[in-house]
Amino acid sequence: MSGDRFKNCFLPTPAGSSSTAIKLLMITVPLILVSFFIFLLVPRNSSYWVYVSPSGNSSTGNFGAVSEEVSTAAEAVAVSGEAAFNRSSNKSLDVEAQVMEIHEFDETKEDSLNITTNELNNLNISVTGVPNATISLNESISLPLKRNRRVRTKLDKLEARLQRARAAIKDAKNSSQLLDPEYVPIGPMYWDAKAFHRSYMEMEKQFKVFVYKEGEPPVFHDGPCKSIYSMEGNFIYQMDVNTKFRTNDPEKAHAFYLPFSVAKMVQFVYLRDSRDFGPIRRTVIDYVNVVSEKYPYWNRSLGADHFMLACHDWGPEASFSNPYLGKNSIRALCNANTSEKFNPVKDVSIPEMNLRTGKLTGLIGGPSASRRPILAFFAGGVHGPIRPILLEHWEGKDDEIKVHKYLPKGINYYEMMRSSKYCLCPSGYEVASPRIVEALYNGCVPVLISKSYVPPFSDVLRWKSFSVVVSVEDIPRLKEILMKISSRQYIRMQRRVLQVRRHFEFHSPPKRFDVFHMILHSIWLRRLNVRLNDNRPLKHRRRRWYWSDLDRLERGLQRARAAIKEAINGSRLKDPDYSPDGPIYWNAKVFHRSYLEMEKQFKIYVYKEGEVPLFHDGPCRMIYTIEGQFINKMEINTKFRTHNPHHAHAFFLPYSVTRMRHFLHDLRSFGRIVTDYVNIITAKHPQWNRSLGADHFILACHDWGPYSSFYVPELVRNSIRALCNANTSERFNPMKDVSIPEINIRGNKLEGLNTGGHPPSKRSILAFFAGGNHGPIRPILFKHWKRKDQDIQVYEYLPKGLSYIDLMRKSKYCLCPSGYEVASPRVVEALYNGCVPVLISKDYVPPFSDVLDWKTFSVTVPIEEIWELKKRLMGIPERQYKRMQKRVVQVKRHFELNSTPKRYDVFHMILHSIWLRRLNVRLW
Repeated sequence: MSGDRFKNCFLPTPAGSSSTAIKLLMITVPLILVSFFIFLLVPRNSSYWVYVSPSGNSSTGNFGAVSEEVSTAAEAVAVSGEAAFNRSSNKSLDVEAQVMEIHEFDETKEDSLNITTNELNNLNISVTGVPNATISLNESISLPLKRNRRVRTKLDKLEARLQRARAAIKDAKNSSQLLDPEYVPIGPMYWDAKAFHRSYMEMEKQFKVFVYKEGEPPVFHDGPCKSIYSMEGNFIYQMDVNTKFRTNDPEKAHAFYLPFSVAKMVQFVYLRDSRDFGPIRRTVIDYVNVVSEKYPYWNRSLGADHFMLACHDWGPEASFSNPYLGKNSIRALCNANTSEKFNPVKDVSIPEMNLRTGKLTGLIGGPSASRRPILAFFAGGVHGPIRPILLEHWEGKDDEIKVHKYLPKGINYYEMMRSSKYCLCPSGYEVASPRIVEALYNGCVPVLISKSYVPPFSDVLRWKSFSVVVSVEDIPRLKEILMKISSRQYIRMQRRVLQVRRHFEFHSPPKRFDVFHMILHSIWLRRLNVRLNDNRPLKHRRRRWYWSDLDRLERGLQRARAAIKEAINGSRLKDPDYSPDGPIYWNAKVFHRSYLEMEKQFKIYVYKEGEVPLFHDGPCRMIYTIEGQFINKMEINTKFRTHNPHHAHAFFLPYSVTRMRHFLHDLRSFGRIVTDYVNIITAKHPQWNRSLGADHFILACHDWGPYSSFYVPELVRNSIRALCNANTSERFNPMKDVSIPEINIRGNKLEGLNTGGHPPSKRSILAFFAGGNHGPIRPILFKHWKRKDQDIQVYEYLPKGLSYIDLMRKSKYCLCPSGYEVASPRVVEALYNGCVPVLISKDYVPPFSDVLDWKTFSVTVPIEEIWELKKRLMGIPERQYKRMQKRVVQVKRHFELNSTPKRYDVFHMILHSIWLRRLNVRLW
């Protein structure tokens, strides 16, 4: 039977003759041999091509061959570790380092889109406090047509490993408990014991810290080791001698430590009783300036991957000396007071420990729960707003609650703690108190009495499972609250205290899971941007999660990204107005889907601050008309504009650079106006600080538009800048910024501007240009072609009787050389009049290049080849020119300016480019 089955694989019918089989073998055997030799000869690392015909009617057809090792591309993903957007909505590394590569167009294959694969860009992952949290992917979608193996930097490799760590931590939530020879975290003291254990092991496996070597003791690389601020000095010392987590190669570091001691600054820099904080502030500023000038890492992330540690009460104030240190950097503080700008999402609360001898000898111990006769105990100075209330109600008032200002002679402080069930830990001048750690050391359940305090390691530990929290208002009811706790519940809490205190023990050298490692782990979590804690009540955890407005916005954006990605292989959508199609688009289906998603959900909040004419107004005529037209249309728009900032995906700063130029004249005045405006909205609204401006945008068409943004570092580095002057040599970043068209409106009406021109057969002039002789390129053009050739008509001033528009409509190609700046209104004028634009510029990014493939409907001529301009244009076949001219007519709709915006016109295309940046999606 088996022989019959194999026989039937070769014979068409059982009755087939043997001659048929012989003929078939004669055909197949040579084919097999040829395939074998090809396999041997073709290199294993050869590139593979994929051709995509967006129009669906390409003459070359549809071919597909993709590299089988696509999965390896995930290792090249670069994850942003920077600034506040990486933590709240994702922030990026220094955007100035990114450069867009523009590939030359192959005219012989113009009907097939050949696009080189771009790297997978900015995969920002944030694991929230939601159980079974989902991972939010800010994906860069690009259409791979040629795969060039990317050279990964050290930073890429670091970020790829961090990405794998995030994935492992997420998987740990639903996996079995890991084994550990020393300690396995388990129990209700942890928000998620398995996730914490996995995160800790990932930290041990790869976390590296670079300690800046600059600075001299005693202020730097030194600190107190035998006082209430001992955590400060002990951490600095351990980091200086550590070999496991410290690296001497900053290129291998995940985080960077600024090793200064605020306690030592108070001792050696501060002038006692002067009340002048200036010397400390200047010391911090100078140190940050030194490391930022000597190393590139601070400027790369604006300090977002840097951290400081301070246990002195003045630690927070010292961090505000440098704006980025306070806003972006990780601050490990004992004084973790949210009312003093402590941010639990970004900062780390560390324990205050009073090591009088520098050792733990004799500090840890205590009897069992059944041998503690005192209900509650406190002894300490009367300072701060809370302790006077405690002493007023309980000092000498009750035998079961022992509250003392000063202990009577013969009574030992630690023996009293070990005899007490509960140890009262009221805040003093500052929210932190060393009594919390002392209580844990002595097996006493801490009672936290404070306001705006974040307990240490709250990202891992559930403090309510092993401590009691009493509000200031409930101090008179203190005994009632403690007596209501059953004996069974107290015993459970006391056992948890004994288990959790290992995380607060100080050892030299450090031991696994001790306080040194727990501090590092909290910093590690901030660097990863992963949260393990869930502060919601249990009933909410079992039910549907209440999503904030920001959560809903981000979920909507994630659905849009998924829909756009699926459109790559989906069918073409129907649209009653216009369905994008043809090679003028990098991918018509993806663009169409993205545009529809924008119409469905994109919302912009326009800041109301500022007065006309500098704000909320702009020129609506002449060369900078798009500036005023966009501002005015956003002011009255009802579809995309929202008056509720909590519903907004993006935020518009409605100032006009052209108006500033008209009324101020001086760039420094520009800088002051823009800086003051940003300061006003940051003080009044939380949205700028939430992302450091990454979801904000400006629009400027004046030549000075880019320079106006340079006065606010976050504006140029993080914000989306929609600019006519899209010059990469002037810090225009195509990955983040938007190139918009320069449109010159001379009259009062917009209608009639885009009336078209003659068909290709009636265009008698090969090329035309008329304009002023300025900038570096136009003099070269005039030198070679001004009045030199009848086919190429180049004028500085048009002779009388000749119409500029008529000459464009009679020309096949319209020359668009850059002037003082790279942008030129002639590009749009050429499109309006059906003339194929010839771009002659340097470092210019044409408008809407993220959607439009300019090389399918325009010609690009390098400056060096101006002298052979005619040869280049004459070398374009007539058939190819006609296709380009048809595409010019088709693409013109995206540059049309209408009094009332119409779908797919220039107003909507600008919004769509901003929408893509907000999504962090690339279509080409």
